[in-house]
Amino acid sequence: MLGDYTINLQAAETGVGILLILAMVSMGVYGVVLGGWASNSRYSMLGGVRGTAQMISYEVSMGLAIVAVVLTYGTLDMQEIARAQGELMWGVIPAWGVFYQPLALVILFIAGMAESKRAPFDLPEAESELVAGFYTEYSGSKQLVFMMADFVEIAIVAALVTTFFFGGWQVPYLYQDGFQFPGGWQVYVPSLMVTLMQIVAFLLKLFFFCWVQILVRWSLPRVRYDQLMDLGWKRLLPLGLANVVITAILILALQGFTV
Repeated sequence: MLGDYTINLQAAETGVGILLILAMVSMGVYGVVLGGWASNSRYSMLGGVRGTAQMISYEVSMGLAIVAVVLTYGTLDMQEIARAQGELMWGVIPAWGVFYQPLALVILFIAGMAESKRAPFDLPEAESELVAGFYTEYSGSKQLVFMMADFVEIAIVAALVTTFFFGGWQVPYLYQDGFQFPGGWQVYVPSLMVTLMQIVAFLLKLFFFCWVQILVRWSLPRVRYDQLMDLGWKRLLPLGLANVVITAILILALQGFTV
């Protein structure tokens, strides 16, 4: 905020931003299956089928993790979720989503990596089995678009993790007129500098979680396809359902079970 002018970091300011993100992410399935089918190649078709099954499977777990966050903060507006994380718990700890929903963080991060189809979840393009997967027959600009889409998904996952669990643009103890630390100690910071610090904070968090995903890609070997499906349907999905139910019960208990 600069004086009376508020700088929004959202490309589209909408009250249902989470639904918009989920709708856009789900459209990626069409590109994978149509890209594999249109190639008229068995390798591409198998890669497209694998990619479709993988993305649909992990979208369910990702959605459940996001539902838990929505229940916690009571809004579908991503800007409001980030703004709510600027408060403090017990006057000391930032009210970030990672402290309220650590299990949802783990589920969302793993499901997001599987959605991006990068190692160790790169089964749709397993070189030892399917040559290059659903874009085996593509080259040049067409292959570039497929590859770029995967890396854009990495950035989207990092942005979602940053916004839902690590305060978005929020910096601990930084308010519009400067730092206010527990105990009454204050440091004045000009509003322009506060805005720049918040933008830099969001970008640093974004780059960090992109780096973590790439680090996992470099460090872990590719899992088997049955292990991939077991992780999604037998591990993450039950944990996500249990987390949503427990979150709802705790919220009702804190409200005294009044509607």
